[in-house]
Amino acid sequence: MLIGKVVINGKISVKTGLQIGGTTTGLKIGGVDTPVIKDALGKPYIPGSSLKGKLRSLIEKKEGVVFNEEGIHQCDTYDKYKECAVCRIWGILGNKNLKGLTLTRLIVRDTLLDERSITKEMQKNLELEYTEVKMEIAIHRYTGKSSLRSMERIPAGAVFAPLEIVYNVFEEDDKGILIKLFEAMELLEQDYLGGMGSRGYGKIKFENLKIYWNTKESYESGNINITQINDSEIDTPEKIVKNFEKIKEKIK
Repeated sequence: MLIGKVVINGKISVKTGLQIGGTTTGLKIGGVDTPVIKDALGKPYIPGSSLKGKLRSLIEKKEGVVFNEEGIHQCDTYDKYKECAVCRIWGILGNKNLKGLTLTRLIVRDTLLDERSITKEMQKNLELEYTEVKMEIAIHRYTGKSSLRSMERIPAGAVFAPLEIVYNVFEEDDKGILIKLFEAMELLEQDYLGGMGSRGYGKIKFENLKIYWNTKESYESGNINITQINDSEIDTPEKIVKNFEKIKEKIK
């Protein structure tokens, strides 16, 4: 039974060139080798699936979970599931032993580009309307042969907003494990989003985070996203983790 929803709003700031790959279908001759994903209007965006998957991958490593032969972590008994924040927050595939219990608590929306963040000064140095093109040399480790490829990147300084993450609270103890989401966001800030992270791509920051608590009654009365449960200065994953107990007390 749904108790309520925690709604997290904010923005994602790009600190180093971001490359979340899109399709090469339909590219014109002379186009980039590796484009970024774009919406129907040709603007880059951060897919919710990419962000959600990266957050899960990082928290799995941090929690030291066990993976099956397919390289997937998935609890297979109720006792294991109850003790596993990863499976409870991010969900698992259907399991006959856990029927009706494995709904994901986490919804991560696509986050769109704030066009205002691409300033006129930045545009002077961009090869494309919203993105830059970086040339990379790939060297085959065994043959020593090299090849030149072009990588489309969202430039440092770009901002994606509004970020929206929704966390469903079905049970009372769901409130406590919410901290694992913010720990995953901390980890991501020290890791990378998208591809080519070991080459310096994909450093991002979560900023201006606002956390709202909506009860069932909030939806019945139409008064949603009114009760902010974090102070305005506690607006980053690190600060939220440090002050989580105070924030959790307001989820009631």
